[in-house]
Amino acid sequence: MRSIFIGSTGSGPGQTLATWALAVRLKAKGLKVGFFKPYGLLLEPSASPSESPCDPDVLLFKQVLGIPEPDETLCPISLPANQESAGNQGEELMNKIQKAFQEVSRDKDVVLIMGGKEIFFGEGGPGLSDGELVKSFDSFVLLVDRYQRDNLTFYSVLSLNSFLDGRVRSTILNHVSPNKMDHVRNKVVSFLRQKGVKSVVALPEDPILAAFTVSAIAEIAGGEILCCQEGQANLVQTSTIGAKQLEGPLSIFKQVYNKVILMGLNPGDQSVAGILLTGGRSPSEVIIKVARERGIPLILTRADTFQVMERLEKAKPALTPKDEFKVHRFLQLIDELNGGSRWVEDLL
Repeated sequence: MRSIFIGSTGSGPGQTLATWALAVRLKAKGLKVGFFKPYGLLLEPSASPSESPCDPDVLLFKQVLGIPEPDETLCPISLPANQESAGNQGEELMNKIQKAFQEVSRDKDVVLIMGGKEIFFGEGGPGLSDGELVKSFDSFVLLVDRYQRDNLTFYSVLSLNSFLDGRVRSTILNHVSPNKMDHVRNKVVSFLRQKGVKSVVALPEDPILAAFTVSAIAEIAGGEILCCQEGQANLVQTSTIGAKQLEGPLSIFKQVYNKVILMGLNPGDQSVAGILLTGGRSPSEVIIKVARERGIPLILTRADTFQVMERLEKAKPALTPKDEFKVHRFLQLIDELNGGSRWVEDLL
């Protein structure tokens, strides 16, 4: 049985998405894949779709991988969202983690171990860090880094690989600005490979990976979709309070003052993916009829317009099974830009 540790250098590099993409590739090889998160954050009961609160990554992978193990086995150390330490000693925590891991790894070919938000700092309590877990499980490491500057990436990747005795087998440099892609691929990637990191791939910032769906925005805004439920998977790239884009029959929405226009993500063309009506006032039948005829979902929320815009600006919702399209896009970018499978093969 091989264990692969997915670590993050911080700043939201896309650790969960990379873990999901790796799971997809491993399952495509016919391997039995397990998931383990040594320590995670408890959701508030109202934020959890299950009967009991649970780390959102555990909820996600239980569904997408069809994992039968209970939450407390998949994530033995659970911390409240506002707490940074379990308050236990490292040895006590490690024993609990090791016992749970043995159960998770039974009958598996590969177990994916998802680390904390920052691999350099432990989230499980005093004396326990991601680095110690990697060594304890003798895992190979997939390191996900949000590229910002050369020196930060060099320091993060190379110092960690040295500390872990060369266990960093693959690195994904994510969120690279398009105008820096050539530099990163030709200079940064080449330098890291020369220094002993077997596989390094660079991925550009991508509007599809950053997009929300209409249904996700409805949830963020605390609203309900009034019509055109079939459009809840529409991708939304930007949102605006103005209605200059609305022409023809849709110009009737210019008469509606409390609204947010959700602009879609179509190659070469921005279209209206949905319209969010704020303030809790139900629209007239004429408004609903126009939206239905154009296939545009209408969302109604009690929040006011500026509250909604603030929520959208701050929103970083956890991935859900409905975001599978992002996994396929993530893998497509890797295949197109870097030639495919080595980032996975070097982890086995």
